[in-house]
Amino acid sequence: MRQNLDSPLDETPGRIARHLAASLAALGLAAASLANPGVAEPLPSASIARMAQLPSGGLQAVETTDGELLFFSENGRYVLRGSAVDLWHGAKLTAFDQTQHLAGRIDLARLKLDVADLGAIDVGEGPEVVIFVDPFCPHCTAMYADLAPLRATYRFRLVPIPVLGEASQRAVLALACLSGSDPEQARDALLGGLTADLPEPAAGCGEAVAQRTLIAAQILGIRGTPFLIAPDGRLRQGRPDDLAAWLAAVEEHAE
Repeated sequence: MRQNLDSPLDETPGRIARHLAASLAALGLAAASLANPGVAEPLPSASIARMAQLPSGGLQAVETTDGELLFFSENGRYVLRGSAVDLWHGAKLTAFDQTQHLAGRIDLARLKLDVADLGAIDVGEGPEVVIFVDPFCPHCTAMYADLAPLRATYRFRLVPIPVLGEASQRAVLALACLSGSDPEQARDALLGGLTADLPEPAAGCGEAVAQRTLIAAQILGIRGTPFLIAPDGRLRQGRPDDLAAWLAAVEEHAE
C-alpha cells in the first residue's frame, strides 16, 4: 500500500502512543476492580472490548466487555464515565459505534465554516469536497489528476495550508493574496505546480486569509496533507487509492 500522506510529523511515535494508551487504559480498568473506598461508584471489573482515538487532543473512547462506554485520557490516568456531548454535531454520545461514527466526520455547515474565507481554490461543480493541500505536497500533486474526471460531479474546494516548511508558507501567502484578485490564475498555479514562481504579495496581502486557514487547520486537527472532507462529512487523511469510490462511500481496504 502506497504512502499517501505528506506531514512534518513522524507517525511512528503516534502509533507507539496509541498502543501505550491502550495498555494504560487496560491498567486503569484493572485498578478499578480493586477496592477503593474513595470512589463513590467503582468502575466495572471489565476489560477493553474496543477503543478508538477521538480527535480531541487526548481522549480515547473505550467500550468495555460489559458494554459500558468510557472516555480515558491518553495516559490512562483520568476516566470520564457515562455520556458525553459532541458539540460539533449536537449529539449526546451514548454508544461506542455512534461515538466512532461521529469522530470520523465534520459538519462544516453546522460549524458555520465557509472555506471561501480560507482562500479555497475551486475546481468543478456539484456537491462540495473540501481538500486541504500543501503547495509542495507530491501526494497532493498526484491527486490533482484524480480530480479531472470528477469535475462534472463534484466541486473540489482546495484549501492551501503550509505543512512542509518555509517555502510552503511563502506559497500559501502568495496564493491567498492571488485568489482574492485572480482566482483562475491561483488555480492554475496550484494545479500546475507553479506556486514557487508567484511574485511576492504586497505587504499585508493574503495574511488574514492565511492566518484564518492555520487556525482552522489546528482546530480541525489536520496534521498532514492531503486532508479530505467528503460531502457527507467523512474524513480522510491521505490520498485515496480510488477517489471516486471513496466519495461514493465504497469501502477501501484498511491501510
